[in-house]
This record gives sequence, C-alpha cells and structure tokens, in this order.
Amino acid sequence: MTTVSHAALMVGVMPVMLAAAAVLFAGERLDWVGWLALFCSTAGVAMVTLGGTRATTGHETPTLAGDLLVITSLIIALAWILLSKKLMKTHSPLVVTAYTIFSGTAMLVICAACSRLFAEFTHESVEPMPFAHVSAEAWVALAISGILCTATTTLLWNWGIHHVPASRAGVFLNIEPVLGSILGVQLLGEKLGPFAWLGGALILAAAITLTTRGHETEPAVFLE
Repeated sequence: MTTVSHAALMVGVMPVMLAAAAVLFAGERLDWVGWLALFCSTAGVAMVTLGGTRATTGHETPTLAGDLLVITSLIIALAWILLSKKLMKTHSPLVVTAYTIFSGTAMLVICAACSRLFAEFTHESVEPMPFAHVSAEAWVALAISGILCTATTTLLWNWGIHHVPASRAGVFLNIEPVLGSILGVQLLGEKLGPFAWLGGALILAAAITLTTRGHETEPAVFLE
C-alpha cells in the first residue's frame, strides 16, 4: 500500500525515535555527539533512498493508509525494543527471544483461525488455509528463513541491546537500507547516484562514531 522509498525513509527515522524513547522512558543519556550521529545517520538513509535508481516493479504509488501502517509498525517495534530491554534485566536474551517468538506465533494462529471462523459465520466463500498446497521444498525454505532470518536475528539483536544502550544500538537499524541498496545494485541491476554513496558514508560514519565512543557513555545506562 506504499512504495519502497517511502517505507525505507520512515524506517530510517527509527533510530532517532528509539534514542528519544530511551532517554524519556529508559533513563538513558545521549550527548550532543550521539544525537548528531543519529540525525546524520537518518539523513544518510534519505540520501540512499532518494539517490538510487530502483528497478521498476510495477505502478505502485504511496497511500496514506500504507504510510500510516508503516508508522504504526515502527511504534510497535519501538515498544518491543524497550520492553525487551527491560525484561532482559531479569531474564537472558535467549529466554526473552523464545517467549517473543512463541507469543507472536500464538497471536498469528489466533488471527488466522478467527478470520476463518468469521468467514464461515458470515457465509462468505472460505478459501483453503495458506499452507494447504505448499510443497516440501517451500516448507524447508520457510524453516530455514524462520531460523536464520527471524529467530537468530532476534536473538542477536536482544543480545546486542543487552550489552549496549538502546539509543546507541538503534543507529545500526540504518544499515538495513544501505544493505538493501547494495543488494539491489548487485542482484537487480539498480544504480546508485552520488547522493546515495554520500548517504552510505554518513551512515557508516555514524555507526563508527557511536561504537568507538562507547566508553564515554554514562555507566548507568549499561546493564550488569
């Protein structure tokens, strides 16, 4: 319901939202250099997104509903990060990750079952469940994707924010649009303009700045 460029731009604002929320709700502190790095990183995402020539995939146009859904997902992700960090004060990253995935799976099962029951109750045409005709190869690929792209990455993220402030870890979210652009160039034949390369340099510089200055952060923000 929206375009890749719109979605990537809004995801690029996530580190700033996370830093602000961490300062307001988690008691973390971020000096002016940290804030400058975060805003430079976000500006870099804008340059990468707007500076590239993307392959044509159709006639998609951004809509208000689509943009609002992306913003809503960012707010939910923000709450998830802060709640996970709070839970990891008393639980290990592995435990928090496991319960996160289990609870999400239960919610999806309930949503799928309720939508099917609602369709039957209203006498609407009920389509087969999505997994009714999935091949064995697709199930294997899905399992690998779930283990590597969902479970493993969530565990690594939780382990990371367990050891560093969420406000500082958030800047690495901006690496995702950069990697997406690089993969687009390598796999889809897209081209990056000078602004996109400059944006990528800003993002990497911000990440290096925040990581190399980690020892200067207030000790109170670190978890034992």
